[in-house]
Amino acid sequence: MNPGPIKRKDMAPLFKKVEEIVLAVKDQDKAVSLFEALFGLEFHKSWTVPADHMQVKCAMVGDTQFHIVASTKSGTLIDKYVSGRGEGLHHVAFRVNDLDSAVAHLRGLGVKVIPETPRTGREGSRYAFVHPRSVHGLLIELIER
Repeated sequence: MNPGPIKRKDMAPLFKKVEEIVLAVKDQDKAVSLFEALFGLEFHKSWTVPADHMQVKCAMVGDTQFHIVASTKSGTLIDKYVSGRGEGLHHVAFRVNDLDSAVAHLRGLGVKVIPETPRTGREGSRYAFVHPRSVHGLLIELIER
């Protein structure tokens, strides 16, 4: 029986804060209206991610970003996710101090991290994802800002 990964005693927590909570939906305007009406959220920012054919609308909850995302094209990752699994939580993003070290540490423990090389995002951030099969079905984004 494999007890799983063993935490080093000298290891500080990998996550520094919850950076983003991301909800994937079919009808973004309807979802934004609902969250504004029910919870008083204000979606002040929006942008598109052309490479992923995705529209993002962002509200702040304290210092955590709450994103509602929707596909802008059929057959894309978000479209397939919503069509196959339904609307709901897509991923949680955590801030890390050193993305390269975090990725190396996780891969050293046998955790699948994608893509092979971290990507550069908005405003100079860098990110990678922990594959959901490695962590009980939750897609985790690691972000270095």
